[in-house]
Amino acid sequence: MVFAVLLLIVSCNKDKNSNNSGVIIKGKIAQSASMKSLGAESSNTIPLSDAKKVFVVNLDNGQLRSEFIDINNGSFSATSQIGLSTALIFLNADNSYIGALSAHGLNLLPLSKLADGENTSIDLADLSLSGTSVNPSHDPIGNEIIITDAEVNRLKQIDGFFESLSKNIDANNDNVIDALNDKQLFIKTRFWVQASHWGINNSAPLMSDIDMQSLGYSIELDGDKGFGTPNSVVVSGPLDSPYNDLFTQFILANGNGGFLSGVLRSGGLFKKGIYSVNIDGYTGTLDYSNNDASQNQVFVLPTLHTNAEGKLVSVSLEYRLPDGSTIDPVNILTDIMIQLNDDSGNQYFNSPWLKNEGASIDNCTCVNGVFSYTPSSPVDISHLAKITIPYNDLLGNTYFINWSK
Repeated sequence: MVFAVLLLIVSCNKDKNSNNSGVIIKGKIAQSASMKSLGAESSNTIPLSDAKKVFVVNLDNGQLRSEFIDINNGSFSATSQIGLSTALIFLNADNSYIGALSAHGLNLLPLSKLADGENTSIDLADLSLSGTSVNPSHDPIGNEIIITDAEVNRLKQIDGFFESLSKNIDANNDNVIDALNDKQLFIKTRFWVQASHWGINNSAPLMSDIDMQSLGYSIELDGDKGFGTPNSVVVSGPLDSPYNDLFTQFILANGNGGFLSGVLRSGGLFKKGIYSVNIDGYTGTLDYSNNDASQNQVFVLPTLHTNAEGKLVSVSLEYRLPDGSTIDPVNILTDIMIQLNDDSGNQYFNSPWLKNEGASIDNCTCVNGVFSYTPSSPVDISHLAKITIPYNDLLGNTYFINWSK
């Protein structure tokens, strides 16, 4: 499990607030939204007309980038960047959850394939509330956002994730939004799976090499720069039925002034629920909405290409679903990395983050293109024993695929 500790050399360093350029997303609360939401399955009693701000969630390089946009005279305008997934969560003046934007049944906007690239503007037009779904009169899915029906259906399995995010904006319950103190916390999931043989030159990797039963899970807790890199991170829960086998595996600087920490248990996926956190004496609670790995699982198959000296000159990457079918990963993941480990267990090479073609790489030590990578100079692989390929899905969860000789 060393690879779970080795990962995140976080090379994208961006401010949590969006800039004034990029993909524009705007909308207006319809007059009919003054009525309270109706629906047998919803306990929401807050009308959309009470919405005073939009919690704009961008998931970038596996990290949460968020900001709050005021709603003025029923209208708002936010910005995001191509290559990210963005969610809009509507809150009242007390920061209580009203609902999340639901376009085509999705609670996020995958901004990878856009009709007008980075200059795309999305006007959601009039918004209305049904249960906790904030529905636009103009659906951007299939219009400004280019995505297949199959990709939409995969992304529909994330119900509850964004409501959990909205509950976590004040983790220490002091009635001050955590982001205002640079102490925002993001709780996510790590998955890992063991593959066997990578491909090399004319010998391709095989899907049959992947051990589907080796899937593992852990919680990752990410903290904003207000925490620095703490000495102690303790997670316990869920509060209604606590585990007795949780332990903190690692605490690392995240490259943006904050930290990331991995929490493990003896086996199985963590239950949904409320977990308590203690970070160097800072205490709070976080709502965790787990997601099964199969929802966004894609296997990244690497083939190494060498020169006459046997040194690595490029890596080609293929993407397949668990059933073996090939897939374009653009609406499944945001970025990947290639890590090389020697026969002593040392990670001696890692690529920059590879982002989807066309994604913004401003202020980011990243490269565009997720189908191949060419290092700046040939890499010695005479002692190569393991290749780890991590990728971040559209919800910020991280998947690790380990390949051996």
